[in-house]
Amino acid sequence: MRLPNARAIELIGGRKEEPIKKAILINDTSTKPHIGCRIVVARILAMAADVGIQVTATASVHTDWRRHDALKQQMREADVVIVNGEGTLHHSTPAARALAAVGPFCRDAQVPAVLINSVYQDNDADLAEDCRAFDRIFVRESRSAGFAREQGLSAEVVPDLTLTSSVMGPFASASRRDRIVMTDNANLPLSARMVDAGVVEPDVSFLNLNTHEPQSYFVPPAHKPAQVFLETGPTDSSTYKRLSGWSRGIKAGLSGRSQPFRRARAAYDLRRTRGAEEILCEIATPRGLIAGRFHAMCLAMLAETPFVALPSNTLKTQGLLRDAGLSHRLAEDPVVALRLVRNWSDQERDRTARFVARARTDAFAMFREIASLTR
Repeated sequence: MRLPNARAIELIGGRKEEPIKKAILINDTSTKPHIGCRIVVARILAMAADVGIQVTATASVHTDWRRHDALKQQMREADVVIVNGEGTLHHSTPAARALAAVGPFCRDAQVPAVLINSVYQDNDADLAEDCRAFDRIFVRESRSAGFAREQGLSAEVVPDLTLTSSVMGPFASASRRDRIVMTDNANLPLSARMVDAGVVEPDVSFLNLNTHEPQSYFVPPAHKPAQVFLETGPTDSSTYKRLSGWSRGIKAGLSGRSQPFRRARAAYDLRRTRGAEEILCEIATPRGLIAGRFHAMCLAMLAETPFVALPSNTLKTQGLLRDAGLSHRLAEDPVVALRLVRNWSDQERDRTARFVARARTDAFAMFREIASLTR
């Protein structure tokens, strides 16, 4: 039986009235092939529309908005500027500084600006001072809120916007497969250890979270911004082909001496991309998921798939798990993770469901607050 279309499910319940407020989105990560980034941006566009805000232009991830005079003029004319922090605001990197600089720019232009869906960790005083200019700061978990508050910032916690999505709805009645799925990790040595642990287990398969679709699968035409600003300048979002194709995957751990045939298969699966619906199915239907990626963990929560998460390059994973009452579902060792994932209690399922419900409520309240700030 063919499953319902996940994108169609995502569109149910959208606002029918034409939005009247205009917003600019900075850090549009949907230009990347990563499925989690594409879902997040789709949710920003949809929830903004639900409260009467239309995102008219975006600045792509890895694009410094300060280099585009046309974009800066649109920001000055907007009713609100939204910065999608995701995993960027940590350790005062150049990318983190560029996003933080939106705050003072908008303050000087007398345009409301909000930082949403953000990590915040180990930033210096100069970056914190720029962030002080935002009208509101919403971070994804309490660890980030703690770092922000230590620097005198007022930060509210709203869990990652992936958790507001309904993309897992079509798979609710699908049968579980007797398989454990494992992703890679941003930490290459840890990825190597994950491969070493996974290739010796006959029921483990590997998953790359990059989609090969050149357009975002989750954004309907009505929500598409007119322009996406890249490093090279603006482009029409309806014709722009987002990054797709084969992924480099991971290099470490794929050429060990043991299990050469399974390592070859792992290398193939961790490098190849898939359609968005196939990726979602891979997360929604296994017996368990070893989530080396933050958004893989979030999607497992949505799908009610038993999971164990491994740490990433910031404390975002630990923070979200603590907020959900699931800190014990974090493992530093992939071998331990493979043992833990085979056990999943009713209490863990209930905690996950309550956390997802709370995340949705908090996110919709956040967008209503953003709408109240518009000029």
